[in-house]
Amino acid sequence: MLHDYDIKVDNSNDLKDNTMLNCSMELSLLNNLFRENLITETEQQEIKRKILKDYKLL
Repeated sequence: MLHDYDIKVDNSNDLKDNTMLNCSMELSLLNNLFRENLITETEQQEIKRKILKDYKLL
């Protein structure tokens, strides 16, 4: 081996990335329920607001 590099990886953003992914998945599922007319628009808005609050995005 010509070079011996010590590479450090900062994984502190993993939690944030997973959180955003989870939030996105929940919102997507919520939209699917709404598009299939399984929930009303009022229910969809209320649940969306709760999801965004849970993920501290609202």
